[in-house]
Amino acid sequence: MVTVGRLLPVVSWNRAISVVGGRTIIIALGALYVVLATGRALVRVAAGTPIESVFIITLLVAGPGFVLLYTGYRLPALDIHAEFHDTIAAWCLGGFGVMFGVLLVYSLQPGEIVDDVATILILTALASVAGLAAGIRDGEAKTRTRELETRNRELQVAQSELEETVQRLEDANTQLAESNERLEHYRTYTDHVLNAIHDVFYVLEADGTLQRWNESLCEVTGYSDAAVASMSAGDFFDDDDRERIADSIATGFETGSLQLEAAIRTSDGASVPYEFAASRLETPDGEPVLAGIGRDISKRRERERELERRARQQQVVADLGQLALETDDLDELMHDATRQVATVLDNEYCKVLDLNEGTDELLLRQGVGWTDGLVGEATVSAVEADSQAAYTLANDHPIVVEDLATESRFSGPELLRSHDVRSGISTIIGPADDPWGILGTHDTDSKRFTEEDVTFVQSVANVLAEAIERRQYQDELEALIDDLEESNKRLEQFAYAASHDLQEPLRMVSSYLTLIERRYGDELDEDGEEFLAYAVDGADRMRDMIDGLLEYSRVEMRGDPFEPVDLEAVLEDVRKNLQVKIEDQETEITTESLPRVEGDAAQLRQVFQNLVSNAIEYSGEEPARVHVSAERNGAEWTVSVADNGIGIEPDDQKRIFEVFHRLHSREKHAGTGIGLALCERIVERHGGEIWVDSEPGEGSTFSVTLPAVDEECDDRTSGVRSA
Repeated sequence: MVTVGRLLPVVSWNRAISVVGGRTIIIALGALYVVLATGRALVRVAAGTPIESVFIITLLVAGPGFVLLYTGYRLPALDIHAEFHDTIAAWCLGGFGVMFGVLLVYSLQPGEIVDDVATILILTALASVAGLAAGIRDGEAKTRTRELETRNRELQVAQSELEETVQRLEDANTQLAESNERLEHYRTYTDHVLNAIHDVFYVLEADGTLQRWNESLCEVTGYSDAAVASMSAGDFFDDDDRERIADSIATGFETGSLQLEAAIRTSDGASVPYEFAASRLETPDGEPVLAGIGRDISKRRERERELERRARQQQVVADLGQLALETDDLDELMHDATRQVATVLDNEYCKVLDLNEGTDELLLRQGVGWTDGLVGEATVSAVEADSQAAYTLANDHPIVVEDLATESRFSGPELLRSHDVRSGISTIIGPADDPWGILGTHDTDSKRFTEEDVTFVQSVANVLAEAIERRQYQDELEALIDDLEESNKRLEQFAYAASHDLQEPLRMVSSYLTLIERRYGDELDEDGEEFLAYAVDGADRMRDMIDGLLEYSRVEMRGDPFEPVDLEAVLEDVRKNLQVKIEDQETEITTESLPRVEGDAAQLRQVFQNLVSNAIEYSGEEPARVHVSAERNGAEWTVSVADNGIGIEPDDQKRIFEVFHRLHSREKHAGTGIGLALCERIVERHGGEIWVDSEPGEGSTFSVTLPAVDEECDDRTSGVRSA
């Protein structure tokens, strides 16, 4: 409740500034000083006070007032985001309040009282200007921080556009985003709540002597008031910074303002980064001084470094994910991953261990920092009880070691001990139940790793796991394709050999059946002649089927190399080959302008001759009407042969492409049942597809896709010809 009670006035104060507007407050405060100075001057002149004295006091009061007025007016033109204008106003009012408080405390001393209104106006006006300068510096710093965070968000947006194969990184990136959000809430809180304990107020003389200071300076540095009184400004900083501090103070007296970042050296030797802002003022005695405020910026520095480090980690994960998509060389990816992880985490070593399940050993496949000759040769036990590697494999989460000397879970392996490793992170690559290996990064110093560091290492391991899984799948797929190609080749050779070997006994059967018919035809009764006719017909059909099977098996072995083929010339050959059948059936064939494709002219002639012949054969009672058309689809052509025939049932539209599959009896329609299967095999050799769209009684449309010729133009004029 005490904390809430203290925060309520601050919150109400900030809310009041926000309602009125920071810029308005600064202008109003400046106007107030100008009005007070002017009014006082008029009163003093009327009372007979010398004009020179009135002018000096008026200048000391109205001058800062004009500075406040001008700066408030020009505030939008400064390189400060508008949301930080309220912060600048808070600094300005803070300077006023601090000076007023100092004067009030000073007045409480016995015998000391500040009763001169001019002194109060001068000092508070100058303190307000000093607060304004500090606020402007703070606003610029916050604006830079805001820009850095904006760039960080842009990096996160870029990362979210990675390829689908690195989607498993989303969980890790979500954790990073949540950490960013927590850090942003913390930044917003600390930036808007002034921590007065670490705000140092000071007044410097030209030689660097501290004329006045507040208790915060003693609390921060650890020096007593007596010690501070004997020190100059440079004594609070390292020797290397003292010359720069002295130059900055001199510049502040010359230009009227000071802005500086430097590390205060405390009495116990600690170094605390501070940001100082001051303005040149004059004491009632006319002595120039620098009055200002110093603010602890260690948290801001730490926050900026953390944001930069996190952005770099995310960029590394994104870059490795892109490399995983572009390269097939796993060792290149692993080496780059170990190099990047070691660099980003500022570690001396990083490694990828490859698990060999057959020997229960892990091979140091890739790494950086290790002794020459170890990468690719050194091994680590995957089952040794005292090994960090074995412990990592036994867990489904990353293993973090801050100091191996005090580690109770394990103390090795020897690879780490021999390289004086003391800290590190290790995690499995791949699924916990079937890991591929381990990604580990180590350092020779004891080190504390953040959650973001652990998530970063896990994200890199996920990238490697994705790449390994994709490579294994690719290798398996290529092996399967090789096996299938070899199997198909053997099947083709077998089909060719089998069908070729069947030719000789079939010719013998046909020859003897013919001989029987010649010699004993007159002696056979009606049944004998019928049986003989069946045998001869069966032998003829068997010969046709064997010829078809031979043709089917020769598609790959006997095919010609692909070359540009004019389909109009192919269809013209088909017309000539089927001329008798076309005329006997009174068939009408119409065609659109047909393209040139890449293919085997003889085999394509077989395809379209089969399709046109089938269209005539299955035309039904009406004369056949056949239409051939073509349509360009990117890098291929779709050529269609449509007819007005009897159509095909939906359930049969896939089975008709099977070898020896027939939909009708031989009495109704002749054929071997190989024609469409042969068409499909030829089209597949050309890298295309064949299918049929049909409704019973509505005709059929057979379509095939064929590769276009590279230089083929898409603007061929469409025309219709008939035969």
